[in-house]
Amino acid sequence: MATVLRIDVDGAVVVLSWPDDDAARREAVTGAVGRPADSAVYHRQAHFHVHGNGASGGLPMNLAAWALASQWRGMEIPYGLYEPVLVTGPQLSVLGDGVAGEVRAVCAAVAEVRQEWVTRPPAGEGPARAEVLAAARHSVAALT
Repeated sequence: MATVLRIDVDGAVVVLSWPDDDAARREAVTGAVGRPADSAVYHRQAHFHVHGNGASGGLPMNLAAWALASQWRGMEIPYGLYEPVLVTGPQLSVLGDGVAGEVRAVCAAVAEVRQEWVTRPPAGEGPARAEVLAAARHSVAALT
């Protein structure tokens, strides 16, 4: 089943109903992100729609979306992603099953790491980033 997914700040993945017409889709993006969104491409079959002023606005970072973008880019991206992030296919199309599966797998892996941090905090920011990225890498590798 093809879908459009929103990654919430807590890492939850929400399946959104997706309208057929372009104007309604653009409105749905604004509703999902909470404002007019900037688009970012980290995977050729997926587009992120993100809050463009999250860092300067002091908004909460979306760790799961950051880990997914870094995984898809093949490197740690040097900036954060903030607030809910909407993941669609190119030109506001729906996601294919494989890409949607990767989104879900990475978000679940990041949620698991964050839960472990409740009883075993990371040694610092660098080790925390490394741990999250390793979990993302392993979760995608497990899909193949």
